[in-house]
Order: sequence, then C-alpha cells, then structure tokens
Amino acid sequence: MIGRILVALIVQRIGRRSIGIVFGFIAAIALVLAGYFHAVVIGGFPVFVILVAAAAFFIDGGLANLAPYTIEQYGVRLGARSSGLGHAAAGVGKITGRLILALIAGSGNLIRPKATAAAVFPAFLFLSASMLAVAFAFVFLAIEMHGRAIALDAERAPARVGERLGAQRSQ
Repeated sequence: MIGRILVALIVQRIGRRSIGIVFGFIAAIALVLAGYFHAVVIGGFPVFVILVAAAAFFIDGGLANLAPYTIEQYGVRLGARSSGLGHAAAGVGKITGRLILALIAGSGNLIRPKATAAAVFPAFLFLSASMLAVAFAFVFLAIEMHGRAIALDAERAPARVGERLGAQRSQ
C-alpha cells in the first residue's frame, strides 16, 4: 500500500516511464537478492522476509503506475482495449508462471509443486527476469506522457490502411 501511495505522490513530478524503469530494476534486484540470501538470518530475523517485502513494495507500486499509464498512452478508446489486453496477459501469467516455477522446482505435480531449498534461487531468478522484462519494456517501448496533454482518440489514432492507400493513389 505504501508503494502505491508513494507512486501517487511522485508520478506527477518525474513521470510514469521513469517510475516504471526505476521500480522495475529495483524490484528485480530485490528479488535476486531475496533468492540468494534465502537462508540468511540476522539477529533471529530472516533477510529473505525483508528483501521480499522490499520487492513487493516496488512491484505493487509499479503496478499502481502501470494501470493508468495505458489510458494516458493510448487515449480512452484504445486505452480500454490495451488495459483489457494487459489484464488478459496477467491472467495468462498467473497460470504459466506457476507452471514455470513448478518446472524449476523439478516437481512432478504441476498444480501444487513442492518447493525445495534448491529451487528457491532459480525461482527468484525467474521472477527477477520477469521484472527486468517490465523495466526493459518501459525503457524501449514506453513513451513519456508527463507534461503532455492527453489527445483525443481521433487525433491520436493512426490512419486506416485503406485511407492511406487511397491517399497514395490520388497523389
């Protein structure tokens, strides 16, 4: 919850693209460290818990940033479609992510895999790679909308293929 509040407070100052990049990379680092230090205990408290909480802070904050970004990026009409596509992809990820983690754990049971200590680090490497994919998507694909007015769909929508072909033929 604190990650979401922080994003709401700073997004207007630095922009959604920058937050997506920074939060994605920090979450990836926290996940790798959580997997690597999964068995370390300092003062009777597991370091794993601290690092997973840090990762959750940046992942949840990043998701709070991502939800309105699609509407800002594509306008209302296309934004609804892109947001729906994003939710569908998340649903597929909920299924395939568990299957991949089961394969990493080497479990014969893909529905309820049994986690082993040997599978913790590779599993967290996979989760970290997923967050790196999010960060790189913001780096290479995202357009910063900070400081720009949101255009109407008619102004933003690309010309239809038929309209472009008709304009080329008339020239």
